[in-house]
Amino acid sequence: MRDIWFMPAISPWEKSCGKHPTQKPLGLLCRIILASSKEDEWILDPFCGSGTTGIAANLLNRRFLGIEKETEFLEMSKQRKLELENHSIAEIYLSKIKKANNL
Repeated sequence: MRDIWFMPAISPWEKSCGKHPTQKPLGLLCRIILASSKEDEWILDPFCGSGTTGIAANLLNRRFLGIEKETEFLEMSKQRKLELENHSIAEIYLSKIKKANNL
């Protein structure tokens, strides 16, 4: 049994709507969500930041509630969510996530 996950750092395509100082790789959040929830369950992120957890939750068919007090990061999160409404972009994200997580 291993307790270390080897993952790539944040890719440039993950910063298409801006940068957050503590942004996590989308593949990491996907792996955590897959390991700890089922489809249609709720994911809560009380410090939403740029919305990476929400993007992962949406891509993996989970419900999401994010809380963020900084307007700048709220706007970034909203832009990232709107970006996912383009199905071709969502498919690209999913394929990159699957590759990063060996799915």
